[in-house]
Parts: sequence; structure tokens; C-alpha cells
Amino acid sequence: MVPLHFLDPDNRYLLIPVNINCQGPPLAPLHRVWALGEAIRQAVDAVPERIAVLGTGGISHWPATPDSGKINEVWDRAFLDRLFRQDKNALLSYRDEATYRDAGQGGFEIRTLIAAAAVAARPGELQFYSAELPIFAVGCALGRFQI
Repeated sequence: MVPLHFLDPDNRYLLIPVNINCQGPPLAPLHRVWALGEAIRQAVDAVPERIAVLGTGGISHWPATPDSGKINEVWDRAFLDRLFRQDKNALLSYRDEATYRDAGQGGFEIRTLIAAAAVAARPGELQFYSAELPIFAVGCALGRFQI
């Protein structure tokens, strides 16, 4: 919800929030997250209005732990490469144990990004990534998929 404060500070646009549990068990399996994105795409295609879909969340980060501020840039970049190439098999191959080890509990937030990629159903473009914004304690990325 944080990006909406900046994208629509006057609350002029209609919003349908879709929340995906990225914090604790039971976490949605990644294949279900992808299927959710495909279902959202069907709903988008069924209406004449232009619709924007935002996938928000972190990549690697360790919030509220002694490792807070740690970022695994190599892991982030590998994930973003898979995401924007629409490599579904690679995206769905992540395992929670490895994600937790390599990207922290914040890494579970890749679910929101995977769902957004499934909505697009075509490769996208990474426009910005930086692990050098310590105030956020997470690598920051911006990209887009054109539908």
C-alpha cells in the first residue's frame, strides 16, 4: 500500500487490493501465486477500462532481525532476470528454505512480483535496481510489463 500514497495521494482512482501472505506459514505455493496472476489477467481482459496492476514488495531483505539492512544483490539480480524474462519455470522453482537462507524472510515477498508477472504474460523491462539505498534496508527495483 505504501506506493499508492505516492501514486495516488488524493485517492482519485478505484483500487482493488489483492493481498498475498508473504510473512509466515502457510505461505502460498508459487504455482498458486502464478495462477492468481493469470486469473487477474482474465479479469482485466474482460473489461474495457485500462487497468494498472502493481506488484509491490521486497526482494532480499531481513527486516526486524539482527541482519536488518543486509541485501543479497546477486540473488536479487538473478531473481529480477528471471522475472523480466518471464521464465516461469525458473520463477516457480524457488523453494522457501533456500529463499529464507539466501534472501531472508523478506524474500518471501517475491510472491507479489511473480503474480504481477503472470498478469503480464510477456517479458518486461527492469528499469532500475540499486542495493545502495540504505534508508530502505532493501534493494529497490522498478520495472514494467506492458500489456
